[in-house]
Amino acid sequence: MNQLFYRKNTNYVIFAELNLKNKHMKNISSFLLALTILFTACNNSKSDETTIVSEDGTEKVTIDAKQMQNAAEDMEKKKDELSKLKPLTMDELKALLPETLMGTARTSFDVNSSMGAGLASAEYTLTDSTSVSLNIYDCAGSAGAGIYSLQFLGMMNMQQESDDEYTKTVEFNGANAFEHCDKTTNDCTFTYFAGGRYLVTLEGRNVGADALKQAARALNIK
Repeated sequence: MNQLFYRKNTNYVIFAELNLKNKHMKNISSFLLALTILFTACNNSKSDETTIVSEDGTEKVTIDAKQMQNAAEDMEKKKDELSKLKPLTMDELKALLPETLMGTARTSFDVNSSMGAGLASAEYTLTDSTSVSLNIYDCAGSAGAGIYSLQFLGMMNMQQESDDEYTKTVEFNGANAFEHCDKTTNDCTFTYFAGGRYLVTLEGRNVGADALKQAARALNIK
């Protein structure tokens, strides 16, 4: 995995509010706008790395623009492949959810395709103060492929950190994955792509990133 460092591009700085704390990456529209500006500016810059700075200067996001452009091209190819796949049935989606996770029985589950893309969700209560939520999107079909392309942006090479939280791209099972943690609460989110069609997100309440990654390996979704 390439290590990214904060390096300010003196030719330009993008000011954007980037808060990825919530499920499904809150404020994704601001990030998309920043990416549009980023790709334009990179055509006139010799540096592959560019730093996005929040308006108040408290948050910085370093992105490798060249790798992002390469990843975007790969994403379009994968999106076309996914759009041609047949979406799973509700029963097939439910079968993806394990009865137990991290040694704890499943507390509840939900399977739906209300947004056109299949989603299987489950809750696992570990203790009174810790729990894990599992969300598995079936990215097949046109709607599912759209979910994939949107969420995939978060798994491009990037690094962000503030006093309260951090976000970074990590390597998982030979591919990019997305890790986000709130430093004050130890609430973490881990997102990765599995089985050639599934976007998997594990959200932990008082559960660290390492524990979520261990749980992801145990899922073994194919």
